[in-house]
Amino acid sequence: MLGGYRLFDADAHVLVSPKMWQDLPSEYSLRRPRPVKFGDAGDLGDWTTSWLCDGRIEPPPFGPGTHAANTPHVVMEEYGANPQRAGRFTSFPVSIGALDLSDPSARLDAMDRMGIDLQMLFPSTIYASMSVDPGLEAALFRAYNRYVAAQARHAPERLKWAGLVPMRDTRLALEALEEMQRLGASAAVVFGTVGGQMLSDAAFQPFWTGFARRGLPLCIHMAMSYPPFRDLCHSIQDSNLIGKAIPGQLAFVAIVGHGMLDRYPDLRVAFLEFGGEWIFYSVGRMSHYAKLNRSRMLDPSVLAKKTAEDYVRSGRLFLAPESSDAMLSMECDLLGDDQILYSSDFPHGEGRESAAQEIIDRNDLSHDRKRKILFDNAARFYGLT
Repeated sequence: MLGGYRLFDADAHVLVSPKMWQDLPSEYSLRRPRPVKFGDAGDLGDWTTSWLCDGRIEPPPFGPGTHAANTPHVVMEEYGANPQRAGRFTSFPVSIGALDLSDPSARLDAMDRMGIDLQMLFPSTIYASMSVDPGLEAALFRAYNRYVAAQARHAPERLKWAGLVPMRDTRLALEALEEMQRLGASAAVVFGTVGGQMLSDAAFQPFWTGFARRGLPLCIHMAMSYPPFRDLCHSIQDSNLIGKAIPGQLAFVAIVGHGMLDRYPDLRVAFLEFGGEWIFYSVGRMSHYAKLNRSRMLDPSVLAKKTAEDYVRSGRLFLAPESSDAMLSMECDLLGDDQILYSSDFPHGEGRESAAQEIIDRNDLSHDRKRKILFDNAARFYGLT
């Protein structure tokens, strides 16, 4: 609790660690992500280590595909991590065990320091680009799900988690979905695209049909998921503005514009870590062109049945904007008071440690809106009320 408000952190993270891959199936053991340290690294600053993922370096420290992700020097002592002051993500010391959840009690201590009552745990965004091989990706995703399930079980009333879905293969995706729900997942997480395919691609329809029967909420999380964008990103700034950001709008087109909310009436979706301002552009453009194109498309039946405004106000679409968004109150007006979520992004270095306090201190939000943003909306979205 902080300032009299309960806090439900709708989007926090478990950092990548080799501990997550210890139970990979034997056929994938040699292809597990491996920590590497660059020998000629004097000009790389803090980016002197990375992961060797299926023949690629993730994240690359420079050049095409550069993006920020946790590296071995954050979570491994032998690669430079300080076991009691890992990562420098917060104003107070945080141990490696709190970052990678190998010490759940340390994570709870950090939550207490920030006044957070519950956290929804998500994987590192690096999982979006670990491998394009469906089998290896599914093995890595399911190993992560098993790891976080086991660790969150130490404090199930406060540590909730979203399971990764390996969407590249429908059979593997459904198997992972069944397993994660059996293990206690509170949500499923996918990225804005499945490689070069939209989430609404016809190839995924059998998965979505099976998913709809499960009743889990769906989380679309920021990540470098669309391969062509990688070539455009030569810095962390580029990846934040292009490679990791725009897939959220692609997912919005898939889910809203391509009729997924019509086909799956119980589907509820949250967009996480994309910020909030983009929703105005996406809704405005979709509404403008849908009205225009109904009279000039050869097959207007592919358009969604309702307006974009109708969908975002349906109570089924949720958004986790930045606490500092200048248009936060307008985002509440557009989606409704019950669809805006608070997130800390802990322990990533995005400057959100004081996000809850920033919301509490805002003068453009009523007490009722703050209460809903900080706790009630997340509890309802994740089905915990």
